[in-house]
Amino acid sequence: MSDSFNLRRVGTYGFIGALVLLFALEWGPGSRGCNRTGQPQDATAAPAATVNGKEIPMVQFNRAFSQRMQMFRGQNLPPGILKQLGLQTQVVDELVADELLAQAAESRGVVASDNELRDELRRQPVFQKDGHFDYDTYRSFLRDYDRRSDVEFEKDLRRQLSKNKLLSLVEATALVSDDEVKARYQKEGNKAKVTFVKFDPLNYVGKVGAPKGDELKKWTAEHEADIAAHYEKNKSFQYFVPEKVHTRHIVIRVSDSDDKAKQDDAKLKIENVRKEIVGGKDFAEMAKQVSEDATSKDKGGDLGWVDRSALPPVLADALFPLAVGEVTQPVKTAQGWHIAKVEEKKAPETKSLDAVKSDIARELWVKDKSRALAKADAEAALTAVKAGKKLADLYPPAEPKDPEKPGAVGVGFEKPAATQTGEFNSGAGLVPSLEGSTDMLGAVFRQDAAGPMPEVLTVGNALVVATVDERAKPSDEDFEKQKAQLKTEAIKGKQFELREAFTKSLKATGTVVVNNTAIDKAIGDS
Repeated sequence: MSDSFNLRRVGTYGFIGALVLLFALEWGPGSRGCNRTGQPQDATAAPAATVNGKEIPMVQFNRAFSQRMQMFRGQNLPPGILKQLGLQTQVVDELVADELLAQAAESRGVVASDNELRDELRRQPVFQKDGHFDYDTYRSFLRDYDRRSDVEFEKDLRRQLSKNKLLSLVEATALVSDDEVKARYQKEGNKAKVTFVKFDPLNYVGKVGAPKGDELKKWTAEHEADIAAHYEKNKSFQYFVPEKVHTRHIVIRVSDSDDKAKQDDAKLKIENVRKEIVGGKDFAEMAKQVSEDATSKDKGGDLGWVDRSALPPVLADALFPLAVGEVTQPVKTAQGWHIAKVEEKKAPETKSLDAVKSDIARELWVKDKSRALAKADAEAALTAVKAGKKLADLYPPAEPKDPEKPGAVGVGFEKPAATQTGEFNSGAGLVPSLEGSTDMLGAVFRQDAAGPMPEVLTVGNALVVATVDERAKPSDEDFEKQKAQLKTEAIKGKQFELREAFTKSLKATGTVVVNNTAIDKAIGDS
């Protein structure tokens, strides 16, 4: 938190230094100025944003955006990547926040004094000659680089200093008690490093094999309640069969990009085809003659049994309400103009337990057996580490898979591999690299010393064996040694939070309009 805070502080209180660097880069001898973005600049162009009625000129956005782009120069980034990453959004958000804070300072009567303004100017090396502020050097800088009068420059500088002064007042309210500092220390100072191996039953499915003799029949008889419970839990989606229609269709291809005449011709053609079918022509024969769907044309437009999800929604909505033998009105989709006929219908149904019982039994039997295999391996691993073996030696970390190599990706048994977490603390929420490990995290920090965790743990559907490689516990003595530094960092963290919350409140109550169209035009393909 302290590093992040210090960076923000540098960005706020180093305004002049950054400004000098920006001007040197953008308008110094040999520079390209704002034209680096690839667009000619016009100070009278539309604003980049408007904040409570006050415009942020596009030239101000261009300066800030060009400065930010300097950070990425020489990295050979693909064209347009900074735009895709939203660099322009970050820049305009910061400009908006600065303007909101400057306005808030003005409305609250927080104004940098003449002495504060003078001192800030005199501190800047770029305005000095022989180590002292030099008025002629100052004026030359404004004339050659900034291109503003001293009145305009000092007005903007005063606003920036006033904004910083307001933020200092906000930060001054940051208070942190000794109890808060100690609680933070106890959480962050409670540390561990762990090596774990996950035994996922899914990886053992391929090792289960087929049931032998009456094995599955016997298992089914012993697990009737489990089978019924699984059915009840899943019947509304896994065993539900939606309404289906056996249908034929005819399509005349046309796209939205085609001219109006072609689109009108396709619509007229499908309407005439429908009239002939309603008048007695056979749908299948008409499909063979006129349909432009190559996959179904030779089959008389037959699509077989389909549910709603298999058709474009607009066509499904027209087809499913019809009775057997009826034909839809012409329907337009992305593929063209359609008509479809209902040949047969099946009402939605939920399969009975008896109909799916054998399938459920086999599914649960495989899960049961694969979990038993995973558990056996996990218990063997735990026994080995308790005997002094290392998980990383027993189950070497997996090599990254190369999808270009044959056989690198496929179905089959994957040997469990050790994962080393690196150091983390009790505030982490999860054991790193192990999703769903909230309970395991608590078990790690209930262990007082390094060594194997005493039992096989369940994390989600997997079984986990772990060793605590390193364990550090907070102590009162260590806390007293670090207390002053910890309190300083905690206050900085609280100051950062107060600044962010204050700025967020200004955005929530203010009126901000961002001119994204003008910004996109200004940055081009940056």
